[in-house]
Order: sequence, then structure tokens, then C-alpha cells
Amino acid sequence: MKILPAAVISAWLLAVSAPLLAEPKPGDLKDVQKAISAAQQQIRQTGNEQKAVDGKLAQTRSQLDAAQAELTRLNKQHSQAQQQLQQLQTRLEQLKTDIGGAQAQVARLLNAHYRNRQPNAVMLFLQQTEAADKGRHLQYMRYLNRANEQVIAKLHSQQQALAKQQSQVDQQFRQLAQLQQQQQRLLGSLGKKQQQQQQQSQALASQLNQQSQTLAELRDDEKRLNRLIQQLAVQAAAKRKAEAEARRLAAQKRAQALAAAQQAQATTPPAATANKSTPPTSTLTAEDLALQPPPDSGQDVHQPAGFSRLQGQMRRPVSGNIAGQFGQSRPEGGTWKGLFISTPPATVHSIAAGDVAYAAALQGYGNTVIVDHGDGYLSIYTGLSGIDVRAGSRVSARQSLGRSGRIPSGDNGLYFEIRYRNQAMNPLSWLS
Repeated sequence: MKILPAAVISAWLLAVSAPLLAEPKPGDLKDVQKAISAAQQQIRQTGNEQKAVDGKLAQTRSQLDAAQAELTRLNKQHSQAQQQLQQLQTRLEQLKTDIGGAQAQVARLLNAHYRNRQPNAVMLFLQQTEAADKGRHLQYMRYLNRANEQVIAKLHSQQQALAKQQSQVDQQFRQLAQLQQQQQRLLGSLGKKQQQQQQQSQALASQLNQQSQTLAELRDDEKRLNRLIQQLAVQAAAKRKAEAEARRLAAQKRAQALAAAQQAQATTPPAATANKSTPPTSTLTAEDLALQPPPDSGQDVHQPAGFSRLQGQMRRPVSGNIAGQFGQSRPEGGTWKGLFISTPPATVHSIAAGDVAYAAALQGYGNTVIVDHGDGYLSIYTGLSGIDVRAGSRVSARQSLGRSGRIPSGDNGLYFEIRYRNQAMNPLSWLS
């Protein structure tokens, strides 16, 4: 058999063990940036809505100021009208006093006329007085009658003026009261509109603040999960490197042992060797035996091979309705990087065989189990109400990992991700 040089054997061993020593590539954060961009877009949209509401609110304030100025003008006009009315009422009171005196005078005349039914002129002629006195008395009577007629006419005129002024004042009051009611209704409507817009503006401001906080929390949660996955990848790489180094040292020792045995066989005399009743030795040299590949051909003996060949054949980790799909916007902000399966508490199964890399609570995700399926593939199960496995344990396909519970947003169900070298992948393309 042809013996290969030692340099060729060493090169072959390094080539076989190279994949085991390589560390996984850093995670791709494009999906994280997409989620952050979507959340920022929501924040910008909410900010634009708030600016529009603030503009309407400023316009309403301007209308309120104009209405308030108009109401102030009407109130001033109303005050002036009240002063004028007070003056009119003062004059009317004086006029009523004058009318009362005139009415008393007329009443006395009527009373005298009623008591003396004979005309005064007739009474003068019937009196035993001189003719000159009678003429003078008759002239006096004419003056008195004319004065009485003037008093009666003035009384009538004053009563008409009083009624006219009272009517004008009442009409002016009605007009002012109507205008004042209109302005008060306008103020009430604008005030209500302003209150609604203020409430809307406050609601938008609160929503914007909540979205900003949610975005910050999503960023922190994503960073925390990425750090955890990177740590697990480093630990797995270190473990694979140590195991590969152990296999290399074991192969080297076997090769040295076989070389020593071969050398001892070569130095033994042929006669002594022929006299011994020992079974024939193998014709393979130490170099030939060293050429045998490791038992897993470069794969970790503790990790299942061929996870990628199961794409489209694996079952869902839990039964239920898919309420959040990969790439869709989340109600609290950002986008889903996996599947949210809405379901009451139910058993959660591993989608494939692997090693439990993490099994504990994780801030922002709740109780979390991460299963390492080898070749850089991870499956992540979050929001569990209970965990049935521990870190470092081996799980088979469809083995129970725990029970679904409630994710931090408050919804009942399971949040599930599949990642390849820390890059989130669409689970629907992997599940049957």
C-alpha cells in the first residue's frame, strides 16, 4: 500500500477540523433595523397628526379670541345701553311724576265738574254781582279752561312719548339679548371644539410618548436577545473547538502508538517472529490508520445533522391561531420577527431534536427556551408559563419544553422564532 507523506496527512487533518474551529458569523440585524424603521415611521406619522391637530387647535383659539372680542364689544354696548336705559328710566320716572300731577289736576277738575253740573259761565250770570266783575270772572274762567285743556293735552302727549320710549328700550334690549345669546352659543361651541381638540392632542402626545417608549424597549429587548444568542454561539463554538482538539489529539496519539508498534515490529528478528505463534498483523501503516476521518465527518456528535433538510416538514410547536406573522406590524410597535400563536395554555413542543442552550426568564420575553439544532440553527420559544427542560439537556423532536402562557404585551399564546446565525427567518417556510 502507498504511504502518504506526513505533511499531506497533517494538511488533510487541518482541512477536516477547520469547519469545527470556525466561529459562527455575527447576526444580521436587518430585521431589527426594519422593525425600528417601522416604529420610527409610526412615530413620524403620529407626530404629523399631532401637528395637524395643533394647527386646528390654534385656529380654534383664534376663533375663540375673535368671538371673545366680539362678546366684549357687545357687553360694552350692552352696558352703554343699560346706562342710556337708566337715564331714560330716570326721565320716564320724572315724566310719570309730571303725568301723575297732571292726572291729579284733571281729576280735581272732573270732580269739580261733577259736583257743579252747571257751567261756570251760567253760574256767573246767575250770581248777584256787577257786570264788570262778571266779565272779569268770565275771562278768568276762559284762562282756566284753556290751561286745563293744555294740561290734558300735555298729559296725553307725555303718555304717548312714554309708551314710545319704553317700546324702543324694550326692542333694543331684545336685540342685545339675542346677540348675546348667539355669542354665548358660539363661545360654547368653540369651547367644546377646543376641548375636544385638546383631548385629541393630549391623546396623540401620549400615544407618541408610548410609541417612543415601546420602540426603546423593543430595541433593548432585541439587543438583549442578540447578546444572549451571540454568547450561546461563542460557547457552542468553544465547545466544538475543544471537542475537535480532543479528537485531533486522540488521533495523534493513535498514530504515534501505531508508529511505535510498527517500529518495534521492524526491529524484531525474523526468526524470532516466525517461531512465535502470534496472529498476523495488519498490513496498514500508522499513516493509513491516521487517514480515517473522524466519526461525525466534521459534525458535532452531540448535534443532529441535516436540520435544513427538515424545512417544510416540521410541525408547529403549539396548536392555535397565528395572530402575528413574520414581517407584520406589531400592535405595540415594531414588526414581528417570528410567529405569535394565540392559544390558551397548552404544551409547547420542540420542532426538532437539539440541545437546550437556554432555559430561564429573559427580560422583554418572559420565560424563554432556546434550542440549538446545530449548523447555526436555533429555535426560540418565549412567553412560557412553565419550563420542563434545563439548559444543557438533550431534547428530541416533539419533546415537551413547557406550557404556553402570556407574552409581556398581555396576549395569551406563544411567540416563536427560528434563527440562522442570529438572523431571523420566516418560520412559516419551515413548518408544515
